[in-house]
Amino acid sequence: MAAFFKRSVAAVLCCLALTAGWPAGHASAATIHRFDILTDKDYLIAGVSYETMLVTDRAKFTQMIAVYDYSVNNGATWRPLDIAGFFGPTTFRLPLDSQLTNAIFRVGAEFDPLIGSKTYSEKRIGPYRILQPLGPTNVVAKANNDGTVLLTWDDNSNMESRYLITRNGPDGTQVFSVGNTTDYVGPVVFTDKNTNKNKDTIYVYSISAEMDEKYSLPEDLHPGIVYVPVKTKTPINPNKVITDLLVVDLNKYRVAPVQTVNDKASIIDKRPDLVIPQSVWEQFNNGSKTLPAIAVSSVELNVKSAALQPGATFALVATVLPSDATNRKVVWSSDDEQVASVSASGQVAAIAPGTAKITAKTEEGGFAASVIVTVSKPQAEEQGPVEPEIRLSDIADHPAKPEIMEAVALGFVTGYPDGTFQPYGNVTRAEFAKMLISGLNQKGDGGELSFNDKNEIGNWARPMVAEAVKRGIIKGYADNTFRPNANITHAEMISMVIRASGFPLDETPGRTGFADDAAIPAWAKPSVSKAQETGIIIVGGLSAKFEPQALSTRAEAASAIVKMLQARKTQD
Repeated sequence: MAAFFKRSVAAVLCCLALTAGWPAGHASAATIHRFDILTDKDYLIAGVSYETMLVTDRAKFTQMIAVYDYSVNNGATWRPLDIAGFFGPTTFRLPLDSQLTNAIFRVGAEFDPLIGSKTYSEKRIGPYRILQPLGPTNVVAKANNDGTVLLTWDDNSNMESRYLITRNGPDGTQVFSVGNTTDYVGPVVFTDKNTNKNKDTIYVYSISAEMDEKYSLPEDLHPGIVYVPVKTKTPINPNKVITDLLVVDLNKYRVAPVQTVNDKASIIDKRPDLVIPQSVWEQFNNGSKTLPAIAVSSVELNVKSAALQPGATFALVATVLPSDATNRKVVWSSDDEQVASVSASGQVAAIAPGTAKITAKTEEGGFAASVIVTVSKPQAEEQGPVEPEIRLSDIADHPAKPEIMEAVALGFVTGYPDGTFQPYGNVTRAEFAKMLISGLNQKGDGGELSFNDKNEIGNWARPMVAEAVKRGIIKGYADNTFRPNANITHAEMISMVIRASGFPLDETPGRTGFADDAAIPAWAKPSVSKAQETGIIIVGGLSAKFEPQALSTRAEAASAIVKMLQARKTQD
């Protein structure tokens, strides 16, 4: 406790001069009755000044020393708040930090009465969602060999509605945008395909984050604009007919201009680093004027299955292998257009309840890959009147709203008495075990538990935890503890979900689609890979991170269980 008060940068000292003979009854122990952050929002914006309110019942001449902290891991560790206002209103500002996206707050006070012993009282509030008004960093523009420009940057804000990209060059000004980044923090990738392909061109790009208009952001916190120049590369067509120019794929043999196609010495003089196989030389010397085609070997889709409601759409992506195949065109088809249709670009639209197989077939070689799309009945038909929107007032704009509504309808998760769901709140390991087993429609009668800390598991969760152990969903830690009150991480949550699904695992999976694949622990990677394969986790086009050690939110937990249940239906 002594160390706690040594770092009290926001101590509020309320001492008045004492007069002789003051009655002892007026000085007594005190407690904190109320602690509030004065805002009408359920979120806080980093960098904005907020005022706190503290209500205690201390006597007039009782001295109080108060310390304010915040925690991003539900109280496992605490960080001191940057408090201003030692006497009078107390204010604070949260730091600008892309990793600070939710927090709970604590005030602890030591009361020293005129007569009697010192006492300590503490109050916590939250969690609050933390919004970060940060601009892009690590902006890089790279010229591709096909004449396009690859732009990459780090998205540090979770409150922008989109990124605005302005390109200035000799051919005028063009404006692009990247959307759907509001609740995303991590690497962003954008390819400018509208460049001048006829000659090398210098462009200057400006990248700016446009903050969502629903947030009232002070002018001094609006992020700035980042500029980056680039010089494009004129693309070479490796399959063009040639006369006096030997054209070779830049990724394989490079390129060398010559006077005659069979003048090998001339090529070596101009490009001593050029390496061309003998077979290619022979084809040109024998009169061939085009490069040999590279054959297609296979095609893959980004998901294996999908579950949709009528009217919903999503994009399928076909990857033709090898990546440098000459003809990479695919033809899309649906075996039941009345259930789900697919466009020439792979955009799937759910039409009516049923099951349809969507297929991508290569134009060359006829290689095919398919995905099963299950279109379920509208929620009102399938489950009767459900009104989670009325009861859950804080999920209207949340990307996991459909899954949260489904989870509430299925009954394995509920809202709070105040009508909120608190989608950004954390979930303990015991809470998630109960949610998961309830989602599987199991009552929970797994028997006796053998964990060393089994007495810390509440009666409300113990049967469900036991059932999860019986089914092999929960294995515990090396010290034979379950740690029921610890917040569950992304890696732990997905591992439990995949074990519950019953899907077979590849114990030696390849690289996942996440940008931080190397950070995923070996024991969790098979489950993460299977979750990506089955659509329980969908990797977006922004090279999203999995963040295996990040704490899971209530929304993520509900979404993972619902998507797992949907994936199981499509596998049956």
